[in-house]
Amino acid sequence: MSLRPANLPFRRDNLVLAACVLLSVTLLVLPGDVRTFVADRLGLVLTAPYWSVRNFGEDVILTRDENAWLKQRVAQLELLAAAGQRTQRDAARMAGPALDPGYAGELVPCRVVMRQRGRFATMIKIESLVDVPWEPWLPVISGSGYLGRLRTVINEREAWVELMSAPGFAVGVEFERTGLLGVLRPRGDGFVVEMVGRDEDVRAGDRLITSGIAEIREGTGDEPTPDTPRGFPVGSVADVSAPSDQIFKAIAVAPSASLDYNETVFVVTPMAAREAP
Repeated sequence: MSLRPANLPFRRDNLVLAACVLLSVTLLVLPGDVRTFVADRLGLVLTAPYWSVRNFGEDVILTRDENAWLKQRVAQLELLAAAGQRTQRDAARMAGPALDPGYAGELVPCRVVMRQRGRFATMIKIESLVDVPWEPWLPVISGSGYLGRLRTVINEREAWVELMSAPGFAVGVEFERTGLLGVLRPRGDGFVVEMVGRDEDVRAGDRLITSGIAEIREGTGDEPTPDTPRGFPVGSVADVSAPSDQIFKAIAVAPSASLDYNETVFVVTPMAAREAP
């Protein structure tokens, strides 16, 4: 029974066998030192390409496996980083500012579900996850500062909020550095503080907070309305000047909170109202 591979012709087998026999006889007749040298050279010529190709193939396979593992690890790390960033964003959205120590109230987190269309939005619709006995004119804030106040209550979970950018909006503010009082109003695409004398000490960068007084509200009648607590950040002085023909300073303000984009806002409710149910 023949043991030769089926894919090699019989003549090629004979040629390979004859070449091996001739090479063996040639090596036997050579002197000892020459025989060793020739055998070493033949081994280098015949086997070195094989081992080079084999080692290269093994390196390619090993590199491919390592690249696959690295890609998998990078994907895992990217998923972990994305999860960490989402956690930070969620924590930042749900971390509201602290209330003034003298105010007996709390913050109710609400989701912004709708915005008024237009170049400058003046109203947003908010929704709470729980029933809230809220009422008009309750202050609304974000994690950065004061936003506006509740204007229309739809039901125990939904309401419309009037933003600071609404026409006719006004809120009393206090310059935190000096204690000066003024009234903040929207003007054009920005905000100004009125009723501050031209000789008062006001500097660019001064921080403004809600003063808790001097709120202008239309259509309230004689019914009592909740006041805005003192101490919520409103903005900072962007530019200040003292026109010679006016008795008040011209003060431009950059708001602390973003009026264009908010996911979570907080309604400041009196503690008694929350405990009533």
